[in-house]
Amino acid sequence: MRLLILRHGEPDYAKDCLTETGIAQAKLLAERLAGEDIKDFYVSPMGRARETCEATLEKYPDKQAEVCEWLHEFDLMWENPDSGKKEMVWDVPPDYWTEIPEFYQKEGWYEHPAMKAAGMGERIQGVNAGVDAVLAKYGLIRNGRHYEVKRKCDDTIAMFCHFGAMCAVTAHLLNISPMIVWQGFNADFTAVTELCTDDRYGDKANFRICTFNDTHHLKEYERTQLKAK
Repeated sequence: MRLLILRHGEPDYAKDCLTETGIAQAKLLAERLAGEDIKDFYVSPMGRARETCEATLEKYPDKQAEVCEWLHEFDLMWENPDSGKKEMVWDVPPDYWTEIPEFYQKEGWYEHPAMKAAGMGERIQGVNAGVDAVLAKYGLIRNGRHYEVKRKCDDTIAMFCHFGAMCAVTAHLLNISPMIVWQGFNADFTAVTELCTDDRYGDKANFRICTFNDTHHLKEYERTQLKAK
């Protein structure tokens, strides 16, 4: 099975929509994805993700996207005990988070008192359950930290969401703490992340990353902008 996770285009965060640049980026992403055989689409309920997805759906007129609340931006704030400031989970100073052993644990990170107070456990468990429910539709049933393959599946599915959510989904599939992905990976607007099942073991499978933060489809837009200058 193949999973594509797409970040939205450049947004106007205040209006939760795409900017003119974001619309152009979404169209270039759509051109790229038009060559894929995508079986199903899933999308965050937020405007910037839905607009990005709609650009691609124009290339798939017989398809619709299922709106998934758990793909919503991962926007809970936690209070840094050192500074007392409210911060996003991907904006934690390196000299703080790297020294906390719990932050490297798949379940332990959200048991840290500050993360627990922010409700991180409930939020991440919602993402994990949402991912597993989708994969179950294609015959992949979660069993501990791997998947039981109930039927062989070569389908490609696409999820349109946000940096926080895409990192949380990726971390769940890799069985690692999302803190590691939030702090150690980057994903630009309309970035493509690709994960595929390792199918060498028959009825047992895990996911591998094939691509992360691939934005080569934006090169055409960048060239156009340079010519305009």
